[in-house]
Amino acid sequence: MEIKTILHPKKMLIGLGSFMLLMSVFGVIDGDQMAEDMWGADNVAEHDAEYEQMWALHMMPLFGMAVVTGLLVQGKALAQMAMAASAFVLVFMGGGMMYLTNESGYGSGSHTLMIIIFSLSALIGVAGYLHKDDE
Repeated sequence: MEIKTILHPKKMLIGLGSFMLLMSVFGVIDGDQMAEDMWGADNVAEHDAEYEQMWALHMMPLFGMAVVTGLLVQGKALAQMAMAASAFVLVFMGGGMMYLTNESGYGSGSHTLMIIIFSLSALIGVAGYLHKDDE
């Protein structure tokens, strides 16, 4: 199977967007557990569960837009959107958020998950590049 067939922006945007949307739903439902996972069980303040719920809720539109883009946009425009989305996620969330969260000790146990998510985000950009000449 050719790599271009496997790395299709439509499938990747819908797949990763759906997965992250589902993860956000769990974050809203169980903010207490998310706070313990991200801050450490011995470092959870009273307001941290609500913070985690709001953060998960705040991310839902981004993931919903990824799914809708995968469903509605086609051809060259889809490839361009995939490359742009990948770049924005990697620069702002990967670069900015990783720097800021490391400074505060937030999410110290979640590096593996972040590496997986950012690797998949990079693959979305590669998928967009492979399909940049599609009609």
